[in-house]
Amino acid sequence: QLQFHRGGGCWSYVGNAVSGKQLISIDTGCDNIGIISHEVSHALGLDHTQNRKDRDAYVTINTGNVPTGQLHNFAKLADDKNNNFGVEYEYGSDMHYGAYDFSSNGQIVITAKDADYVNTMGQRKLLTFNDYRLLNALYECSAHCPKQISCQNGGYPSPKDCNACVCNDFYTGTNCQTPKMALEITSPAKTVYHQDYNAALYMSNNNYNWEMFGKDAVKIIRAPEGKKIRVTINKVYAAYGQLHCYLGCPFVGLEFVDSASGDLSSMGKIFCCTKDQNYSFVSKSNLIGYKAYASPGMPFDAAVTYSVV
Repeated sequence: QLQFHRGGGCWSYVGNAVSGKQLISIDTGCDNIGIISHEVSHALGLDHTQNRKDRDAYVTINTGNVPTGQLHNFAKLADDKNNNFGVEYEYGSDMHYGAYDFSSNGQIVITAKDADYVNTMGQRKLLTFNDYRLLNALYECSAHCPKQISCQNGGYPSPKDCNACVCNDFYTGTNCQTPKMALEITSPAKTVYHQDYNAALYMSNNNYNWEMFGKDAVKIIRAPEGKKIRVTINKVYAAYGQLHCYLGCPFVGLEFVDSASGDLSSMGKIFCCTKDQNYSFVSKSNLIGYKAYASPGMPFDAAVTYSVV
């Protein structure tokens, strides 16, 4: 049984740690959905993402910038204490710290080995698709099904319907077999525009969750097998100039889900600043998951060009 209280900060034990009522502290400043979900997920058994046994392939922890009393928040888990059930490392997990969290001197604590993910780490808006996938695997939520359904494209068996899969943002169908929207890139290059907020993905003021408002807001960009995609940000602009340009891009942004495996389930690279204009990168596979989002009342103007390499 979990008991919430204001116990000084935001904290929770990991897993079922005490007999009787187990405390979770949600103090002043902790009471948004992302932070509460983070602490409840600890109680359900999830540790910090940056502590995963495979974290050294994705991040560097600069321990010299962390107070001694906080180093436990960055201790790598032993192999036998960390089963990730095949779920990829996710910079955008609700369980991942931000780049500067617990810094003692204002210097970066977590350096992403792919620097494009600096804005992805530390989001506290919501549990991600992979956070839910990991919890479902940990608790074997579909084990009651007499026959396990086969899910495609990163989907996982629904705990509520033995004949259905839970799909990520980019796929639909019983087995997550159908792309919601795909843009085929061959030759020449193609440019995707967002010139008003009716075509973007909006972040609702309710519970900090994202809501879909435009059919073009989520798109799979697909090159031929064996090829990759060059992504060039031609323009990214929101009303009120650079006031929207915060670490984490909480108000407006372009997100690119990019995985060597082609799994589009993780939160992607996020860009929102004018300085990101003309930035270019090459995908890790022949697929890119693309999202555009903005806060209500903030018109957004963006253009992204995709070409085959």
